Amino acid sequence: MKEIKKVAVLGAGVMGQGIAAHIAGAGIPVLLLDIVPPKFTDEDKAAGLSNDSPKFRNKFALKGIEGIKNSKPSVIYSKRDLKKITPGNFEDHWAALGECDWIVEVVVERLDIKKSVFEKIEKVMKNDTIVTSNTSGLSLSSMAEGRSENFRKNFLVTHFFNPVRYLKLVEIITLPDTDPKVVDQITDVLEHQLGKGVVYAKDTPNFVANRIGTYSFMTALNRVIEEGYKVEEVDKILGPALGKPKSAMFRTADIAGIDTLAHVVKNSHDNCPKDEQHDAFVMPPIIHTMIEKGWTGEKNGQGFYKKSKDASGKKEILSIDLKTGEYGPQIDVKFDSIKAAKKIEDVGERIKALVKADDRAGQLAWKVTRDTLIYAANRIPEIADDVVNVDNAMKWGFNWEIGPFEILDALGVKETIERIKADGFEAPALLTQVLDKGAGTFYQTKDGKHLFFDQSSNQYREVPRKPNVFFLKEIKTPDKVIAKNAGASLIDIGDGVLCFEFHTKMNAIDADIGAIGMQGAELLQDKKYQGMVITNEAGNFSVGANIMLLFLEAQQKNWDNIIEMVKGFQDLGMALRAAPKPVVAAPFGLTLGGGCEVVMASDQVRAAAETYIGLVEVGVGLIPAGGGCKNMLINSEASLRAKGEKVWMSQGDGGPFPKVQKAFERIGFAKVATSAKEGRDEDYLRPTDRISLDRNTLLHDAKQDVLELAKNYTAPEPRTDILVPGVGGKMAIVSSIRNFLAMGTISEHDALIAEKLAHVLCGGDRATQAYVSEQDLLDLEREAFVSLCGTPKTMERIQYMLMNNKPLRN
Repeated sequence: MKEIKKVAVLGAGVMGQGIAAHIAGAGIPVLLLDIVPPKFTDEDKAAGLSNDSPKFRNKFALKGIEGIKNSKPSVIYSKRDLKKITPGNFEDHWAALGECDWIVEVVVERLDIKKSVFEKIEKVMKNDTIVTSNTSGLSLSSMAEGRSENFRKNFLVTHFFNPVRYLKLVEIITLPDTDPKVVDQITDVLEHQLGKGVVYAKDTPNFVANRIGTYSFMTALNRVIEEGYKVEEVDKILGPALGKPKSAMFRTADIAGIDTLAHVVKNSHDNCPKDEQHDAFVMPPIIHTMIEKGWTGEKNGQGFYKKSKDASGKKEILSIDLKTGEYGPQIDVKFDSIKAAKKIEDVGERIKALVKADDRAGQLAWKVTRDTLIYAANRIPEIADDVVNVDNAMKWGFNWEIGPFEILDALGVKETIERIKADGFEAPALLTQVLDKGAGTFYQTKDGKHLFFDQSSNQYREVPRKPNVFFLKEIKTPDKVIAKNAGASLIDIGDGVLCFEFHTKMNAIDADIGAIGMQGAELLQDKKYQGMVITNEAGNFSVGANIMLLFLEAQQKNWDNIIEMVKGFQDLGMALRAAPKPVVAAPFGLTLGGGCEVVMASDQVRAAAETYIGLVEVGVGLIPAGGGCKNMLINSEASLRAKGEKVWMSQGDGGPFPKVQKAFERIGFAKVATSAKEGRDEDYLRPTDRISLDRNTLLHDAKQDVLELAKNYTAPEPRTDILVPGVGGKMAIVSSIRNFLAMGTISEHDALIAEKLAHVLCGGDRATQAYVSEQDLLDLEREAFVSLCGTPKTMERIQYMLMNNKPLRN
């Protein structure tokens, strides 16, 4: 299997930008091409361009790169990856396609234009270059008409979902004559290099996810208009309570673009005349009116929702009335069924509870779920060969927590059939088939293997899985759990590797987690263990320390208890670093405050690409005190050295201030990195720490890192040579703090916190530059932390965060 060394992306629009950014983020050079501007404008002339200058001729590709650079949320992991994208145009740089191993077509969704592009590609491509289209619904066989046998064997669809960075799904569609080896190769690149989830779809309109997703939207839309539901009611019902994303139905449509949605819906209507739900794919008049007025969603400032200001000038978000087309204030949506469902952690049980409720929320949830499940079951094998591909498409493309057939198992197939019939509808044949020919469920676990019902053979087959994927929930059998309490577990994950798993609410760090962590560090003394991974399988690695407990202790003025809590957390970090075997942290999602400190205390990090990491304690009126200040100093020092800059680490070359300044800026401004790569840039991660693009491979990858480190591992000695600037450095920082205060940029309490932070990072009250130990810095952290706990304004910040889940500036 040849290596993909260079990729061309043809088309620098939104999708082309996303694909190019993601491929570049994976370390593969990208040639981003677009058309030459059709005419030279006065604006171009005013910009100092000529009609033959590269900046003019590459204008659209350069605009695409600028779009990547300025995208919010960012479509690229780090702006440093932009240098891997080379702009060009379809005329001057077309021959360069002959240097590319993979060409991705992302031009306008018109069959005639795409066919013309493929004809031109064939004239310059290498014989073994893979050519793929990112079409969202055009026929692959139609696009391949007129192409040679060699082109066709290397030709397929790779349908990425937007935003490419954040949605895992890529649908692969092949021709009968596409070479299976080419399919294997592109699948390997997508899964292992780009971290994507591949679904194999049929060459049918809108493929899998959009076919089912748009039907689900349309059946809900028609129903809510008919039954008089408000937009905000629907989004409350069809959101997380029903296992769907927080953006739910109408907010998602605003993000995607209502005009884009209408185009996809029309494609199903025009090209699926035999679909039993053909009439459902007709947009109601209100949608056509909105599109005509330009109310197409977020990109135009209004769609189903509209940002506005009330009479007092306060910002508010209005919602549209689906019958009148007028915007108005949102109502306060409250349903007892939603409130009850949100308390149920298991998604299947949560959906089951909601669709059984008899209030307005439960009724809508059931009807939309029922219609969607019937439709999905009737699409096999039309759009995909099996239930696994359909379920994965909806989870990875539409961010459903579980797919339609997993929902059926949760509700009970037999019970769902009975309810469908009671409503006067015909149950899909596939549901009856799994009852009669299978075990009554679409999935089952047998002998440790996860199986699915294959309707073509009436047999249960193993769910396909990459060899580098395994999950704690599957291996966490009683005999593998070494230790456990309410907050954490130690699990034997094989080959002598332990896993230290958090499982508190939001994985907030508490004494239970500390106790299990210390036990894990002690167990690493045993020769049978090679090392330990720190990770879990919740939505986020850890949101930080348990500030509720801290607040209660401070309210009671139990200062000794707080000192003990902080000292215990510091001791955990030192114990992890001093353990005789390697400890690898594997963070993902939110990794904040204390969670970040646990990660920074490990020997090495294997971070998921989507890791949002930072020391955010100042937001609740505190500073990091679990080793965060200390480790940020050490990481900043390592980062400066890795860059080969003048680092001022020793007294002989001028002093330690640059690393202190960097650490102060990161902590003092509570900077949160929005990716693991950015985490490196911000020194939360070290240059040697590693990144996995696929969250599902994180546990495997971290385990392999442990085994690799264990081959020749020596625990580091606690450092006693950390050079700090002393009072002189502190005064320089305090001077800047006082300037910010005088300008009104920060409050008095902000200034107090910042001065406490400067005191720690500069080594306390040492009169001159001095070398300090890690323990010296920990002692300073603890002292500053406890003193801030005694201030009323810090208590106000903590209380506000607990009540409102956002910081208070006081």
